Amino acid sequence: MTTVQHPADAPPDVGTTSKPLLSRRWDILLLIGALLLIGGAFHLNQMLFVGDWSFWADWKDREFWPLLTPALGIIIPAAVQYITWDRLRLPAGATLAAVALMGAEWLSRWGSFHYWSHMPLNFVWPETFLLAAVILDVVLLVTRSYLLTAVFGSMVWGAFFWYFNFPALSPFLSPVDFKGTLLTVADTMSFHTARTQTPEYLRIIEEGRLRALVNNITIVVAFFAGMVSVVGYGVGYLIGKYLAVWPVAKFWKLRNE
Repeated sequence: MTTVQHPADAPPDVGTTSKPLLSRRWDILLLIGALLLIGGAFHLNQMLFVGDWSFWADWKDREFWPLLTPALGIIIPAAVQYITWDRLRLPAGATLAAVALMGAEWLSRWGSFHYWSHMPLNFVWPETFLLAAVILDVVLLVTRSYLLTAVFGSMVWGAFFWYFNFPALSPFLSPVDFKGTLLTVADTMSFHTARTQTPEYLRIIEEGRLRALVNNITIVVAFFAGMVSVVGYGVGYLIGKYLAVWPVAKFWKLRNE
C-alpha cells in the first residue's frame, strides 16, 4: 500500500532555506564593515583636526574645545547621513556615525592611553555626539531637506555641544586650592601626570581675546560653533555626494525601492 505525501509535509528545499540565511549573514557582515569604516574615518577625523582638545581633560576649555570639536566633527556624520538618506531612506546616518565613533574612541582611549601609556581613563575620556546626532537625524526626518537640516540641525549640533557634554565635564571644573593657587581638578591632574601637553597652555587660552569682549564666553562660543557647524555640514554633504555616492553609483545601483 502506497501513501501519498502532502506537499505541506514535504521537507523544505535546501536551496530555498539557505538563501535567506546567506542574505542575513551578508547583511550582518556589511553592517559590521560599515561600522568599522565609519568609526575609523570619524576617529581619524577627530585625531587630525581636534587632537589634544579631545584627548586631555584639562584641554577641554571654554573657547577652542566647544568650537573646534563640533564644527569639525560634523563632517563625517553629514556625509554618512547623506548616504543613508539618499540611497536607503534611513534617517539614522548621524546617529550611526556617533555610535561608531563612541566605540572607536573608547577602544582607543582604553588601549592606547590607559594600557599602553598608563594614563588614567578619567583624564582621557572622549566627548560624545550621540544626543546631537539624534537631533540632527530627527530634523532631517521631519523637514526632509538638507538645507533646513544644515541650518537648524547643525546649529543645534554646534551650539549645544558644550551643554550636552557638561555633565561629564563639570566634575573636572570644580575649584581646588593647590598649594595656595586656585586651580581646577583637571589642572591638578596635569601636575601629577607627566606629559608634554602642560596645563599652562590651557591657562593661556583662558586669558584669550574673547575674555576682553565678554565675561561669559561660553554662550558666544556656542553660538559661533553653531554657525561654523553649518559650514562643516555643507562640507560633509559634498563629501558624501561627490566622493562616496556619485562614484559608486556608476558601478553599483544601491537604492531602496
